[in-house]
Amino acid sequence: MSEFWIIVVLAGLLTYVTRFGGYILISRIGRLPPRLEAALDAVPAAVLTTIFAPVLITGDWPERIALVICGLLALRLPLIVTVAVGATGVALTRALIG
Repeated sequence: MSEFWIIVVLAGLLTYVTRFGGYILISRIGRLPPRLEAALDAVPAAVLTTIFAPVLITGDWPERIALVICGLLALRLPLIVTVAVGATGVALTRALIG
């Protein structure tokens, strides 16, 4: 088994363990305190910002354009469609540019 697949399997297991652990923890606590709930609600926006900001600042034009288009599409389309359009757009643009 190559290192790549070992990493993929271990990452999947770690993701499963953390999600299952969170479920068990929340089921024992009952209701989350409002401050913790607000902090957890802010995590997706923080993660997206840490991914998008460097690409917008230092990325090439295909990535920048794809981020803007996907940001607009995400307001109306499901996430998987938005990701597929963005990935396809970047790949095609890179292939055309060379």
